[in-house]
Amino acid sequence: MTAEARDLIPDIRRGKIYQDVYAKRSPDHPALGDARLERARIADGALDFGDSGARNRAFRDGVFLLEIPPGLDVSAGDAFARQFHEGPAATPYGRFRDIGSDHFGDPLLGFHQRINQIEQFLLERRFWAADYPPEIAALGEALTRLSRQVLRSVLAEVGIPEEDWRRATGGCAQCAGSYHLTFNHYRPAHEDIGLSSHKDDGFLTILRTTAPGLEVSREDHWETVPIRPDCFVVNFGLSMEILTAGSRMPVAAIMHRVARQQEDRSSFGHFSSSGCLPGEDEGIYRYVRGSGLERVCGSRELIDENDHEIYAGTDAPDVGSGTGPRGGTRTPETAHATAKGARR
Repeated sequence: MTAEARDLIPDIRRGKIYQDVYAKRSPDHPALGDARLERARIADGALDFGDSGARNRAFRDGVFLLEIPPGLDVSAGDAFARQFHEGPAATPYGRFRDIGSDHFGDPLLGFHQRINQIEQFLLERRFWAADYPPEIAALGEALTRLSRQVLRSVLAEVGIPEEDWRRATGGCAQCAGSYHLTFNHYRPAHEDIGLSSHKDDGFLTILRTTAPGLEVSREDHWETVPIRPDCFVVNFGLSMEILTAGSRMPVAAIMHRVARQQEDRSSFGHFSSSGCLPGEDEGIYRYVRGSGLERVCGSRELIDENDHEIYAGTDAPDVGSGTGPRGGTRTPETAHATAKGARR
């Protein structure tokens, strides 16, 4: 890899991922109006923005609206998101509040309450069929197929050869990556921001939300994402930014947050990441024109470094201390529990 190409790779080292945006991460900076996001749909199995200008802006922003495809029913997901946190008396989904990480042998999974307003129920794809209700598992699989269509469209547009797609995406281009389906509830009684500002670590996120609160940072200021019930919000993460940084059309990872919520808010999201099952690590790659794919780091390494930044909060962390600005010690359990914990 040439020195010029290497310089384009986003720095994932602890204390570096957000080095140019710490000032913007402060929750004291309010949103300044609505975000005018580009809108796309799936046509003939591919992503269609209508014109190249809209596509280019969406890739540069790192976020866009995607029309919910006909036949993809999100009603079960909406119902699960509204109810999973209520406890067993609320049927049929309230019982999931009592299913914690011990059930799955993984501190990431199951029901969690986070340090912000958010509480979640999160499962990785290998558990969907056995542990989600059939209608929720089916929704997860439908979103996995949709994410594949979006991802393959992006790879084609940025000029990465198709023979490299599987390795470049850790299997996501073939529906064989790591996928998480998460349901979120925001607790208005909890005194905190909805969710701290961050970038996702994976390739892309498909979010379903029907209430205001999501905010994105574009062009040096925060904007509120308007509610479009007929659309998903799709955003790109650090894996995509790293992969495409040296391509003919770099794709940005968008920084986003959820504002302090005064009323109950629910959402659900699907996350596509490089294969990273227990004992396996597909790795994170960078495409360099003229020489092909170059391995940048391990999938878990990117997750852990990004999660440290999310856990540290909005200030530049003291890299050597192992603590964030709030003074909380980062233990192995909290480190893993926050892995993919910042889900909107």
